[in-house]
Amino acid sequence: MTKQFNIFDFLEEYEKLPCLWDKDSDDFKLRTKRDNAEEYLLKTFKITTVKELRQKIRSIRCTYNQEVSKIKSSMTTGSGLNNIYKPKLVWFDLANSFLKKTHQNKNETDTNLASILYYCLFF
Repeated sequence: MTKQFNIFDFLEEYEKLPCLWDKDSDDFKLRTKRDNAEEYLLKTFKITTVKELRQKIRSIRCTYNQEVSKIKSSMTTGSGLNNIYKPKLVWFDLANSFLKKTHQNKNETDTNLASILYYCLFF
């Protein structure tokens, strides 16, 4: 019997490897660091190929980004707090705890009330 993939364990280990997800990290630009991090995840989670690992990461990131988009789009001007989309993914909060950094645009000068509410509620 094979052990089922545990997304919580995976996200906890993925978070420890900012070279794979944090573009502001100096290590993000170092291919050898990224390769070593991928090799670590392959061994830890018994994933057979780098392609499979990257697909898994892409799937998680895509799903996370879709949830963030739903939250942002639900916060149109005039919407009350009760109308803001709340992700149903059980792992969203864990992913959001570190991936939210990838959504914060330093050049963004958005003063829209919805944007302020979004960051107050989820960050």
